[in-house]
Amino acid sequence: MDRFYVTDCEGPLSVNDNAYEIADFFIPQGGEFFSILSNYDDILVEKNTPNYLAGSTLKMILPFFKAVGLSEKDLIEFSEDHIYMIDGAKYMMKRIQEIMPSYIVSTSYNQYIKALCDKMDFTYENTYSTQLNLDAYELSDEEQDKLIDIAQNILFDSSFENINHLFCNVISKMDIAPLMDSTVPVGGVGKRDAIVDIIDKNNYDPENLMYSGDSITDKEALEFAHQNGGLGISFNGNIHSIKAADVAIASDNNLILALIAEIFNDGGKDKVYEFINTYHEDPLSAVVENSSDKYISQQLLLSMPSIDFITDENTQQLVDKSKITRNKVRGSKISNLG
Repeated sequence: MDRFYVTDCEGPLSVNDNAYEIADFFIPQGGEFFSILSNYDDILVEKNTPNYLAGSTLKMILPFFKAVGLSEKDLIEFSEDHIYMIDGAKYMMKRIQEIMPSYIVSTSYNQYIKALCDKMDFTYENTYSTQLNLDAYELSDEEQDKLIDIAQNILFDSSFENINHLFCNVISKMDIAPLMDSTVPVGGVGKRDAIVDIIDKNNYDPENLMYSGDSITDKEALEFAHQNGGLGISFNGNIHSIKAADVAIASDNNLILALIAEIFNDGGKDKVYEFINTYHEDPLSAVVENSSDKYISQQLLLSMPSIDFITDENTQQLVDKSKITRNKVRGSKISNLG
């Protein structure tokens, strides 16, 4: 009956969107450019494009990283210097690891996840992320100039048709294309597959899974938890994660996840649902009676997170509520990414 916790990184743990921030820092108009590619990525996911992985913005941006001379050393140093955690995150993860085995499954590049693990004292071997070997591929001067022109083209014409043409008919035929082909984002079905791998390696029961995520890349992982009797939590999530989860939390502090993990470990999903019902009627009693950690209890009674069951009827209301907190915690530019 070993229960276990798996979480996305960016959103439930950190404020960052590391790839967006790298693009914004190193590429001229890089934040806008990354957002355009992210929207293109979302459309491909929503079209149910065969064999397409959510989070592929992280591979599409790579030729443009090379075009501005970005090296793996730059990526590592930038990641180490720009880690911003959700309030309570380090204490929350420390507490949950005392309660149950814990894992991070993230679409982020492995360099960022390694830096974050070092900062949080989390075991890197208990993580899954997008493996990137940026320095293994050379970019010619000719292709560098061509990619800079393509970036300007996309900024000028961000239509789906234009971007699709450029990636399918131009960039895919360039010598740098194998850099994208070799990079497999851990997003969408990739996160679900990572969870299955965790289950297989440790002989866990899927119904003992607690998963937290916030975006389109978490959809399949949240659905997996829900469909197998586990607990799927959308934490400050967008519409994609809320539609797929069991419970929606809106909070500027993630210590609530530690309390829910304690309750889930003691009595599974049913006991968590009992807690939520009590919390709606009497938050003070619900927190005090279910938490064995005085610090977490105090912080939760100060922050009073919003915790709701997700139904077809209240989905849009929860999306609107979550968006307010999501914008506050992560900023509107990052929170609007898929």
